[in-house]
Amino acid sequence: MKSLRTLLKLAERDLETLRREMAAMIQRQRIIEDRIAGHDQTIAREQALAQRDYESARVFGGYAAASLLRRRAMQSEGEIVGAEIERIRELITAAHVETSKFERLLELEEARAKARAEKRENEELDEFATMRAGRTREA
Repeated sequence: MKSLRTLLKLAERDLETLRREMAAMIQRQRIIEDRIAGHDQTIAREQALAQRDYESARVFGGYAAASLLRRRAMQSEGEIVGAEIERIRELITAAHVETSKFERLLELEEARAKARAEKRENEELDEFATMRAGRTREA
C-alpha cells in the first residue's frame, strides 16, 4: 500500500510537470500570435507609407518579400508550438488515466484492509461470545 501511495505521488508530480509545460507552451503560442499581429500591423503601416511616398514605394517591394519570409517563419514556429501543445495534451490525458488508476488501486486496497479489519473484529467478537457462553454454562 505504501508503494501505491508513492506511485500515486509520482504520477501526480508528472501530471503537474506536464501542466506547467503546457502552460508555458500556451504562453509561447500567444507571444508568437502577438508577434505575427504586430508584424502585420507594421506591414500595413509600411504599405500605407509606400502609397504616399515615391522612395518608400521603390523599397517596399524588397521589404514586402523579406517581411513575407519572416511572417512564414513565425507561422511555422507557431505550427511547431501548436503540435507540441497537442503532444503535451495527449501526455496529460495519459497521465490523468495513470493517476486515476493508482487512485482506484489505493481505494481498493483501503477497502480490502477495512474488510480484513472488520472480519478480524467479528472473529474476536465471536470468540468472546463463545467463551462467555461457555462460562455461562459452567456456572
